[in-house]
Amino acid sequence: MRIARKLFPSILCLLGVSCAEEKNPYASRYVAGGTAPATGTANAGAANPGTAAAGSPTVMDTQEAAKDAGTVAKPDAIAKASLAGVQLICSNPPALAKAQAELGVLCLNGQPTQAFANALAAPYKGGANPPLVLIKSVDNNGTSEFIVLAVIEVPKPVAEVFGKRAQLSTGTLTAGNATVTQSVVTQVPAAGGDNMGGAEIKFDLNVSVGIIRVANTSILQADSNALNAEKSIISTISMLKPGAADNADDILSTSLSFMMQDGNATKIISVNHQMVNNRGQAATAEQTVTGIGRATMTDTYTKLMQ
Repeated sequence: MRIARKLFPSILCLLGVSCAEEKNPYASRYVAGGTAPATGTANAGAANPGTAAAGSPTVMDTQEAAKDAGTVAKPDAIAKASLAGVQLICSNPPALAKAQAELGVLCLNGQPTQAFANALAAPYKGGANPPLVLIKSVDNNGTSEFIVLAVIEVPKPVAEVFGKRAQLSTGTLTAGNATVTQSVVTQVPAAGGDNMGGAEIKFDLNVSVGIIRVANTSILQADSNALNAEKSIISTISMLKPGAADNADDILSTSLSFMMQDGNATKIISVNHQMVNNRGQAATAEQTVTGIGRATMTDTYTKLMQ
């Protein structure tokens, strides 16, 4: 089987024949007895619990979540504690202009989607089986497009949670046969006003399947802005850094996330959008993406609770 060349460079910005490592690790790599490619059917939905090796969501699950992502939430679907924040996010403030495709998962015509409402109502609060929602998984002639939605809740105020943002982009985690290491290359201080600063993040992905040893690096650029004067709702957009040599072979990696005060707690909302060359192995690419996504949710919650 051929593993997807580039997989899930971020979730909260926060995602061969020889044993030799290479910069472009997923080009023309094979292992006998691989997983059959997925069909071109659009998948979107709540991924089944498990690791990267546990498999993909069912078609019924993905179709249901696709419907929810394209439907305005039912009346009273958003809890009162979240309502003001959700309305502000869906008012499409200028700070979100670069992430319209990702914002479209959460909001439709200025109103929250049912997918957004569902995720807010069932946030991850630790434990096994993080509820990662696979909104989209499409294989188009060897290019996979993934959109995933995650909501995490911690019993801490936004200011404290945001203060740990550098920790969320530092460290190593493992999901199935994939290992991700992140480090903050540069921290950009807040410029005043709504600007809350940013960071340049190095994202290293290593995958080992049988005799394959692969490695790849991405450079991400994250920028944060407060959406209100109280700074109780903070948005972060993470994208591939333009002109970075390590990103030359990437197609798309964009993350839109929010830290939102919700009563006495903070909800972390993240939409991650990836396009990758799957080299004929869409199912394997999907398994790796969802596995890393769940591992990242667990890692994020653990760090925020320390």
